[in-house]
Amino acid sequence: MSGTPPLLSEARLQQAIAALPGLPPLVSDLLAEMEHAECLNFPVLAQRIAADQGLALRILRLANSSFYGLSGRVASIEDAIVILGLRTLYMLALNAAAMRAITHPPCAGFDELAFWRHSIAVAVAARALAVACRKNPDIAFTHGLLHDIGQLLLASCFPDEYRQTLVCADNRAVMRLDNERALLGVEHAQAGAMLAAQWGLPSELAAAIAQHHAPDSEAADLLHLADILAHALLEDDMPIPCLSLAAWQRLALDEAKLFPVLARIEHDFEETCKALLIG
Repeated sequence: MSGTPPLLSEARLQQAIAALPGLPPLVSDLLAEMEHAECLNFPVLAQRIAADQGLALRILRLANSSFYGLSGRVASIEDAIVILGLRTLYMLALNAAAMRAITHPPCAGFDELAFWRHSIAVAVAARALAVACRKNPDIAFTHGLLHDIGQLLLASCFPDEYRQTLVCADNRAVMRLDNERALLGVEHAQAGAMLAAQWGLPSELAAAIAQHHAPDSEAADLLHLADILAHALLEDDMPIPCLSLAAWQRLALDEAKLFPVLARIEHDFEETCKALLIG
């Protein structure tokens, strides 16, 4: 493939991203309100969320999941807001907005359900690792949920081009990344970071997305390990990506910390899928 011009360019990718719908006001407002939580009007926010049936159902399902220990007892959006907190609400609203903004049918060979299940697996793993590393679990969950959003972007906006990377990759995660670079000239981590920047998302999130295969920060280290654990624990038919030794050393985890994390991931995964994947 050497000497063959890439199928895409950053300019074409940026043009496609710019043509996508912007984030809805609710997402932007939640991001701003996280800075001033003491002034939040819960009844008004509950009314705004209730107007979006899909988002409201996700919020109620997650609040009633075993992770929060209140199964079947959270009946109102306002109660769910109190239980979940603003950061989790922001994550749910952002995820719902991303699913709606990238609405083109993805290319042949791209399994969208498998994509979202893997994204949730990484989110669950990142949350568990964040607790073990004394980082913010809600931020880690958001990073995990959106870490591969560039794959969905490329598969949806450039279906003919991206299909070629899937055929060559034979469903192998690392080889797919190599083929993105070789065939497209851009990779999904770069595409996801560009989308995050276009939407005005926090710079830490954009950087973690960009670096999750080659970590160079605390947030990316955690996301990188979460991706590997998700492949190892929950996707037996997929090869496990290579672990960055530098990232592992920076996280300073040991067996005593890691074993409870593995159990937490396996416990939370399917129920979190049920809460977030709504047909």
